[in-house]
Amino acid sequence: MMPSGPSTDRGGVTTVVVVAAVAAVVVAGALWLVAAPEATSQPIGTDASEQYASIDGVTATETTVVERGSRTSRTIAEVALRPGTDQRREVVVNESKRYEVTVSNGSTMWFYDGDANRAKRVPFSPTPNDATSRADRIERLFTALNVTQSDESTSASGPEVAPLPVVPDAASEPNASTDTALGVEYRGTTTVGDREVYVLHVAPQTDGAAYEQTLLVDTQRFFVLEQRTEWVDDGTRVSVRTTYTNVSFDPGLTADAFAFEPPANATVEHVDTPETTTYESAAALREATNVSVPSPELPASFRPTYTSETTGDMHGVGLRYVNETGRITVAKYNRTFPADGDRTVSVGDTDAAVTYGPTASVSWNCEEYRYTVRGQDVPASVLVEVARSVACEGSSA
Repeated sequence: MMPSGPSTDRGGVTTVVVVAAVAAVVVAGALWLVAAPEATSQPIGTDASEQYASIDGVTATETTVVERGSRTSRTIAEVALRPGTDQRREVVVNESKRYEVTVSNGSTMWFYDGDANRAKRVPFSPTPNDATSRADRIERLFTALNVTQSDESTSASGPEVAPLPVVPDAASEPNASTDTALGVEYRGTTTVGDREVYVLHVAPQTDGAAYEQTLLVDTQRFFVLEQRTEWVDDGTRVSVRTTYTNVSFDPGLTADAFAFEPPANATVEHVDTPETTTYESAAALREATNVSVPSPELPASFRPTYTSETTGDMHGVGLRYVNETGRITVAKYNRTFPADGDRTVSVGDTDAAVTYGPTASVSWNCEEYRYTVRGQDVPASVLVEVARSVACEGSSA
C-alpha cells in the first residue's frame, strides 16, 4: 500500500504558501493605507468656505479693543449671530456704548438705551454682498500658503492675499496707490479660550509699511476667533482687536434670538420705512432726482457699483464703490445732526466728525443736508480725503 502522507503534506504546504502570500499583500496594503494620508493629505483650509458656511449659529463673548495713540476703548458684549447673514443680537455688558442692546433679524434693527429706557426701530436694508465673502478670503489665504502640517512655518504673497478688516493702502499716505502687494505668513497654532486656532499674519511686502494684521482661525470651523489689525492713520498708531471667547457653534438659535420686544413703559421711536430706488450709474441718478448728486474723488482701485435715491420721511442720494478688499459709500440726505465722533477735521469751510474702527466714517452738515462718507475695511484717512473732495459742493438742489 502506498503511503498517503507525502501528497497530503505537499498539498498542505502549497496551501500555506498561497495563504501566506495573500496575507503579505493584505498587510502591505493595510500599511500603505495607514501611511497614505500623511503623504497625500489635503492642504489645511481647502474646505474653509464649506466649513464656515456650515455654521448655523454662534454664541460668544465678544471683546473689542480700539487703541488710537494713548486713547483706549473697550466694549464687551454677549452676542448671538448667524455668520454670513445680517441676523445678530448684541448685549453690551460694560456700559461703554449708548445702546446696550442691538438686535437685527435681517429686515428690522432695534436699538435699546436702558438708561433712558428708549428704543428705536429702524427698517434694515441689507447691503448687497460683495463678490468675495469673508469665508472665501480666509480660504484664499490658506490656499496661497499651501500648508499640509499644522506645525509648519511658511509664507506666500500674491493677488489672492487680502486682509479681512482694514485695507492697508494709504494708511499713512491718503493718496497712495491701493495696489500694495500683500504677503501672508503661517505661524502654526495656538489657543483662544479653549479652542485651537491657526495663526495667520498679513502684511504689505514693502519694507517699513505701517500696517499688519493677525488672524486666529478656528481649526475646525474656520471662524476667526481673534482679529488684530494695526495701522497708522494721520501719523497716529491705531489698532483694533476683536476676540470671541466662550464660543458655542450651532447652539440651536431660533428666530426668537433675533427678535426684540421693548419694555412696556419704554419710549419707542419708529423710523419710517424709506423707499429706495437703485440706478446703475451716477448719471442715471442725476437724471432721475431733483437732489444734486456729489462727485467724490476716490483712489484709483475703487469702482462704482450702484447709486440710489431714498424717499419718504428722509430724502437723499447715495453712491457705492468697492475694490478687492473694501467698500466706500457717499450719502447725502435732508436731515442734520450735531457733530459727534472720535475727533474733528475740516472739510471745506465746515467741521466734520470722524469715527474710527473697521467701519469708519466722516460726517458733516451743509445747509439742510447731512453728508456721510463711510468705509468698511478702509482707513479713516482715506475717507477724510474723499469727504474733502465733496465738501459742500452742490448742497442745494
